[in-house]
Amino acid sequence: MTHPTGLYNRKKSLPVGEENKNHVLRLLADLLERASLSTNNAKNIGFIIRSKRNEPEKFVAVCELERVLDDKDLLHELAMNYKFHDRSTAPDSFITQFTKLAKDAYWNRMQDELSLKPPSYNMVIQLIRDIKQSFKSLLRGKNDRALYTVTLLLDEKQLMRDSVQVRNATVLNEFRLIITNLMGMVCCPARDEEIMKLKRETEPIAQLRGIMEVLEKMKYEMANYLLASTRPTIMHYSINYEREKFSEMRATFGRKKFPNTMAWLKRTLSSINRTHSGVVVGDASCSKNFQTVKLIDIHMPEYFVEPYQELIQIEKRYPLPELLEIDAGRLVQLKEQMFRLCACAASMQITFKSVPSMVTHPRRQHLAAQLTIASTNFPVKYNQSEMLKNICSCVLASITEHSQESNGPLITENKKISLHAQIVSINCRTSAYSSVRVQLMAYLKHLLLIENRQHVSFPVEFQDYREQTIELARQFIILVTFNFSVYGSFYLKAVNEG
Repeated sequence: MTHPTGLYNRKKSLPVGEENKNHVLRLLADLLERASLSTNNAKNIGFIIRSKRNEPEKFVAVCELERVLDDKDLLHELAMNYKFHDRSTAPDSFITQFTKLAKDAYWNRMQDELSLKPPSYNMVIQLIRDIKQSFKSLLRGKNDRALYTVTLLLDEKQLMRDSVQVRNATVLNEFRLIITNLMGMVCCPARDEEIMKLKRETEPIAQLRGIMEVLEKMKYEMANYLLASTRPTIMHYSINYEREKFSEMRATFGRKKFPNTMAWLKRTLSSINRTHSGVVVGDASCSKNFQTVKLIDIHMPEYFVEPYQELIQIEKRYPLPELLEIDAGRLVQLKEQMFRLCACAASMQITFKSVPSMVTHPRRQHLAAQLTIASTNFPVKYNQSEMLKNICSCVLASITEHSQESNGPLITENKKISLHAQIVSINCRTSAYSSVRVQLMAYLKHLLLIENRQHVSFPVEFQDYREQTIELARQFIILVTFNFSVYGSFYLKAVNEG
């Protein structure tokens, strides 16, 4: 039978590769059911599929995954995406506007029911039932005491039996108070401010609407939590599936199918050999000179980190290795993201060197945010030169305002001219850019190689961009670990055989 999300649960005898695929689909269907996401939710919850070949980036809803993507792309995207995307929250999208109109109509109808003489509470009763069900799905198996409290206080039998009592504004207010207090008990600390705002709201419809909006956020967060907890299993099945498909391909084509991959390995590993005097990468007798990291059932030597790092350096324009073509869109985005981050971090460091008082000034945080905005549209709307000019304008405006403050520093026109010249000339060869990128590359490498990542020091040059840096690192690590887990045996053999 077809699952409400559109993911099909097949149980007949299947080839091994197909079985891996169906294991993943069953996991995903069960996950969405546990998160209590309805069919309508499943239409808006999905993944952003990165651009590849000549196809643009696109959103694919969970209920459309199996129809839209071929088997390999489907399992790959499920493994690579660590969280769902909710397209109903995208600003200015048709889906967002349509969803808002539908919700407005629903709440206006409820307001009309409550405005009748006498008021009708039919929609409110059903809403309270829905809220109770949402609590049950969010708490089941995680907080039995809170679940018992929900069951006791939102007694469905009472709602159905004592309709006369429910059709009373006082009782409705009591239920609203009970619900907001329950939400205060079960919500994460990040929602405390929203819960307090709901408790202060006195207008019934506005409060009920706010309650439902917070519960929807909680369901979405629960779906992402469940996806994160399920990811190791999804990764296992996806890796096995791609390994099997790769073995079939190798049996047919051998190495002749992958000239760009072979050139990539040879190019980057030869460079490493030159930096390790007396050590030859691929020489088994020298393997003890290198650290390794275990990825599922294969060990990746540390010298393989550099080949992957080459792929996210914007100035490197070699042909993409065939075995990474499925991640072409991700690699392009990582290149652009890394350049934006390094350009912003380098600009901040240049600014601090010229105007030391900015290091500890409250204006620093605002400037960092402005540089993020100024670089966001690179390279879609702005080229590199235009982006750097935008960044420079933000820096000059900020330090000028800083100099005009009481006890502000003296900033001469010559200093501004020097700052302008340094920032607009930022590129991969300038010392300001290269120095911050070296720190970021070292951070990425340490995250990959050290088992306890909490012990990895965060690069101070990027402290103004911590969230974006951690996101870049997360995406890079997922890509590297997945790709090497699938193709690592082939890479190691190719390196050892020269």
